Amino acid sequence: ARRTELVDITRAVAADAVGEGGSLATVFVPHTTCGVVLQAAGPGATLVAKDLEDAFDSLADEMRPWRHTAEGDGNPWSHIRAALTASSVSIPIVDGALALGDVQAIFLCEFDGPRTRRVLVTVT
Repeated sequence: ARRTELVDITRAVAADAVGEGGSLATVFVPHTTCGVVLQAAGPGATLVAKDLEDAFDSLADEMRPWRHTAEGDGNPWSHIRAALTASSVSIPIVDGALALGDVQAIFLCEFDGPRTRRVLVTVT
């Protein structure tokens, strides 16, 4: 595991959501230094996650003199990176499956890893 890493959690979310009888799955991460996004994955898009990781590293460089470090925080860049993503996404459930696009996947975006994270999935 790396400090900044996109982890495909699509299968785990589908396992939690499908069969619950609802029509909408919401994925929520209760953390301020990670996020969740829908993004391309699979054949023809295997490097998208790595490109996003590199972009997050570039946009919120760890070596920048962040003000928040004066408050004793050792990971201010991770809060910036998390703010560029979302804390939740909702995906319709159609015919018993997540209604994702052909190359769409659900990613946990870790910005202060490696850590253990909770991902909450609710179905309504």
